[in-house]
This record gives sequence, structure tokens and C-alpha cells, in this order.
Amino acid sequence: MRFPAVGTCTTRRLFSPFQQRYFSKSRCRSSYDHAISEANDAPHLNFRSFISALREQGDLVDVNEPVSSDLEAAAVTRRVYEKRAAAPLFHNVSDKDPQTGLFKILGAPVGLRKNKKDQYGRLALQLGLPATSTAREIVEKMIAAKEGTPLPPVVVDSADAPCKENIIKGSDIDMTKWPIPRLHAFDGGNYLATYGFHIVQTPDKSWVSWSISRAMHLAGEPRALTAPVLKGQHIHAVRQRWIDAGAEETPWALVLGGPPAAAFVAGMPLPYEVNEDGYVGALSGSPLEVVKCETNDLFVPANSEIVLEGRISNSKTVPEGPMGEYHGYAFKDKPVMKPLFHVDCVTYRDSPVVPICVAGMPADETHTVWGPSISAELLSALRKAGFPVDFVWLPFEALCIWIFVSIDTKKLAHMNISPEELCRRAGELIFSTHAGWEIPKVFLVGDDIDITDINQVLWALSTRYRPGADEYLFGDATGLPLLPYMMRAKRKEVPDPGRGGKSVVNLLLPEEFDGERNWLPSSFEASYPEDIKEEVLGKWEKYGYSEEE
Repeated sequence: MRFPAVGTCTTRRLFSPFQQRYFSKSRCRSSYDHAISEANDAPHLNFRSFISALREQGDLVDVNEPVSSDLEAAAVTRRVYEKRAAAPLFHNVSDKDPQTGLFKILGAPVGLRKNKKDQYGRLALQLGLPATSTAREIVEKMIAAKEGTPLPPVVVDSADAPCKENIIKGSDIDMTKWPIPRLHAFDGGNYLATYGFHIVQTPDKSWVSWSISRAMHLAGEPRALTAPVLKGQHIHAVRQRWIDAGAEETPWALVLGGPPAAAFVAGMPLPYEVNEDGYVGALSGSPLEVVKCETNDLFVPANSEIVLEGRISNSKTVPEGPMGEYHGYAFKDKPVMKPLFHVDCVTYRDSPVVPICVAGMPADETHTVWGPSISAELLSALRKAGFPVDFVWLPFEALCIWIFVSIDTKKLAHMNISPEELCRRAGELIFSTHAGWEIPKVFLVGDDIDITDINQVLWALSTRYRPGADEYLFGDATGLPLLPYMMRAKRKEVPDPGRGGKSVVNLLLPEEFDGERNWLPSSFEASYPEDIKEEVLGKWEKYGYSEEE
């Protein structure tokens, strides 16, 4: 990180009234400022440091072999997800012309690891946690940040910002020469952003929204992108305020290879009016360093790999998609008209690296980021409402369409409540939140089930659900319209794919409502005395098994 000469003063500007109560309008360089800069070099706040940490942990493969941006890089990445292999860093990626490569590509930045002891290692690293962190520890970390004091970012001078090492403006920008990857055979275009985040701000500067959404390059256009801006998303709400104010365009920035914690938070379903930049500070324990854009008044993380600055048209639309989605399908659909994004400026670090997510069958970033994020939001909401919740988790294997709520049966017994009333309360609480907008199917289960273990989840679902009696429908609840069973249903059956198709399922057996449980799982862990288990484990290798088996 470059600093001004000794004796000069760097202005730390604040850019929303909400943030001004936390920091003074300016401060000179001090040990505190240096501590902030050092913190911003940690793996969860610096993408380059994150890559180095993956390499040190043996969780990165440096791919020096030439790799095509047309499906090949994506195919390698998709296989990495499915094999739970190390993340690939493609050093030599291009289309047909080797001279077109502006950036390297990192695949599967938040993929899972093969070893169960650190299977969430990449995810934990993005949050500043040990690689061996459990699902519960990860979720609790996010809740602690949510309930802590926001730490809004501090603004550094452009001379201190690595993302300003190279600046291209106007007609000098030509994205047709970039190695923008095509990710699936049926995709309608090449996608520059699949794990980058959009930054927009309301006209009155009261709300800064950072959000992950795909962005497709318009073929043949040197400075144009398009992206979904769906009703229910924060980017849509912010853009609508610019439209209501009579503006023809919405100022916008796109960050590629930003601080890992910032990308993770951008994927979280935080409530409306919450500034993600302050949440990143609370999550990290240190303010994020940001810098002003060259062509608008937005601020972006100073150590970002690439930043695109520009405008979202408030009236013009262009064809976008189709694209293979998080639900595991790649439909042969026609493109859908989406807003036009115009690029005015590109700033980037030397030898930049762009992370990509190749969405599809689990688990990729659309599951590993979305799942824990939604779990944390809903666990926090249920706790605050006094619901008898033990834990909340979205199994990656269910593509973030199922959410399991573990019920504290001791608390449940004191409520004297029926299964129908418990399910009704759960649905009303969950589906009224922004996080619940994205999840259609809720399962309530006793706290004897480890809901992070898909085998236990399937056991409970198979043996504790009574068809026709344990499911409660919420036909008027609003939700994400991308689900195949909603979007592809006949209009007569589903006139509005953004409404209905939601349910809460009771997997609690009658005894559990009384705080009782007169059974044990017929498993090694539950069915044998401790001395027998210890003897078996101690003699495991003598039996002829390896320690890993």
C-alpha cells in the first residue's frame, strides 16, 4: 500500500449521513491509520492475500497451460467444484488470440474442500476465520457482525489505491479484446461478472448498496454490459429511486476481485437501507479502505483487482441470457430484456485476477455464499422473535431451495403450541424477511438432527414427514421467480411466478412437542457405550482400515 510523503495529511472522507457519527471528517496518518492499512492486507480484505493464503494452504493450483476463455476455463472450474479439488488460477487465459488476455482468472473462489475437517476452508478464509471453522461458527460470526457496531470505510487518496495503477477511459476501453469467459454451452453470452459485486447509491446518498449479480458482455460492444435487475433486489430498489427522481441513468460501479469479505457480504440478503460497506467493517473488525471513482461519486475498495465505472440506463434494455443457474439447470431459453449498463472508465491493478463462479450443481459460490448468509439472517430474525430455534442451515446439496430450522425442543415444550401454529409462525416470520424472499421451502426438525449433515437431514425427511398432513402452504408469499417449478409452470397454474410456491413442513414427532424423545438413532455414535466405541476406534487400523476410512 503506498502512502503520502511523511508530514502530509490524508483526508478520510465520509459519504453518507449514516456513517458520519462513527468517524471524524478527516484525520492525519497515525499508527491507527497504519493499522487499518495493515488489516486491509489480510486475506479476508485483500484478494491478492487471499490467493496467497490458498496457495500456502495447498488449496490452489497454478494453471500455466494456455486455457481458452470459451468454455474450457469454466469446464475445469465446474469439475473442481464437483471433485472438491483445489481452486484453479489460470495464468494464461485467452480466446483465440493470446494477445487479448487482460486478466488472469481464479475459479471456484468459495468452493468446498475434500477434507471434512476443513471443508469450509475457503469460505472461512473469506470471513477471517480458521480453515477448520464449522458451519455453526461461520453463521455465528455473521450474526455477531450484524449485531455489532458498523465500521464504515475510510477514504484514501487515489495515489494510495492499487486499483488505480492503470486507468482507461472512454473510447480507449475495448472489452471485445478481454478474455471474458463463456461458462455453459447454452449460455446466451460471455459473463464478466459472476463473483463480482455492483455498487449503487440512492440520489440522497443515504443508502449504499453492494450486491452480487451476474453481468453479461454484449457481443461486439466495446463498452456495454447487461445484468438482471429484479424486483425484490436492492439494486432494483436503488435504481427505482433514481427513476422516481427523474434521472435517465443510475450511477454504477462493478468490482471484480474485491476484498473477499466484501464480496461475501455483497451476496448476503441484508435488510433494506443497510449499508454493506459498514457491515464489512463490523465483520472484519477494521474499516475497509475505499477510493472515489474517476467518473462518478461512488466509492470502491481501494485494493480491488478491476473496477468498471459507468451508468445503468433507466429506460434502455437489451437481450440478456440465458445462463446456467444456481438451481442446476441450463435451459435453452430465449434472452430476456434487461437494463443496459454503459462503461465509462476501467481502473485496475497490474496483472489483475478476476474470480468466476460457474453456477450449477452444488456446491459453488451461489450455494456456499448464499447458504450461510441466508442461514445467519434467518437465525438472527427467529431469535429476536422469540422462536424456539436452535440453528438454521441451508444444505448445499438442496441448492439453497430448502432451509432446515432445528427446533430447541425444551423451549418448544414450554410453549404449549400445536404443529400447525408452529409452522404458521415460522412461515410468517421467515417469508416476511428479505432473506426469506429467496427461500421457498422450510423444514422444522428436532435438535437431535445435525442439519449440516445431509445424511441426517434426509433420514429425518424420509421418516418424519407424513404426506398430506405435515405440510403448510403459503400461497400468497412473495419470492424469487427464478425457481424452475415456478417460472416454467403454465400461466394458468402460476399466473405470477414471484408469488406462492412456498411451504413449511413439520418434521417434529408428537413427543418432541412435549420435550420428550423416546428413541435413539441406530448409529455407531448413538447406539453403543463409550467404552465399546473407544475400543473399536482404537483398534480400527488393526481391523485393516486406514485412519481416513
